[in-house]
Amino acid sequence: MPTTQCALSPNDEPLDLLCRKFNVAKVTLPPGSPIPPTIDMRVIKDAHVPSHVLAVFDTQENERGPSFQPIIVPIRADLYTRDFRKNIIPQSPPGTPYPIPHWIANLGGQYVTLPVVPTLVPHASSIPLLLLFALGLEPRSQLLYCRLLPSEVIEEFPAFPAMAQSMARLCADDQLISHIRFNQGLWRNILALGPRDIEFIQVVQTAWNATVEARRIRQLAAVARTPNI
Repeated sequence: MPTTQCALSPNDEPLDLLCRKFNVAKVTLPPGSPIPPTIDMRVIKDAHVPSHVLAVFDTQENERGPSFQPIIVPIRADLYTRDFRKNIIPQSPPGTPYPIPHWIANLGGQYVTLPVVPTLVPHASSIPLLLLFALGLEPRSQLLYCRLLPSEVIEEFPAFPAMAQSMARLCADDQLISHIRFNQGLWRNILALGPRDIEFIQVVQTAWNATVEARRIRQLAAVARTPNI
């Protein structure tokens, strides 16, 4: 039974957590800028650092405008290969050294230069959450549940019918739409990338199925309220 405590802080944002797990500071590209071949990330702790950066986006090249801004996601190729079935990180030539942090005097800190992998996915904004849990980097399961479901619905997990009924009854329209978009996007990412963590997949699938059923219940209720003409 998951905890129902959903008091998330700004420090619990999945991308921020992922960066801290890999001991680097978050990087944001200016809107409309091209994706560079490498990115320098500031090292915040002298420990394991990423091997690559994923520049994650969900818009085709011909659909990108001046606001195009991929999400910069640190990753370690060995962990990704271990925990996902679809390989999206190009294999480095034999003898390629692992990225090593170096001091940049004018910036006053250690940085690591990482190769960038442009990565088209079904839903960009849920990728940090997917990586955080599918790579086994975050032990606090409540962070996953609280991103997928309202707290009142988590209390019913994994009773699928009760979850759907509760979600349909309690969610405002915009809240339900937000959960539908995020949970569907995360589920499509799972289907596309193939994480190996069965328990994680089952949690997301249950949340997505409950969200779909809540939408169906809400739609049926709206039809029932429509006066016959």
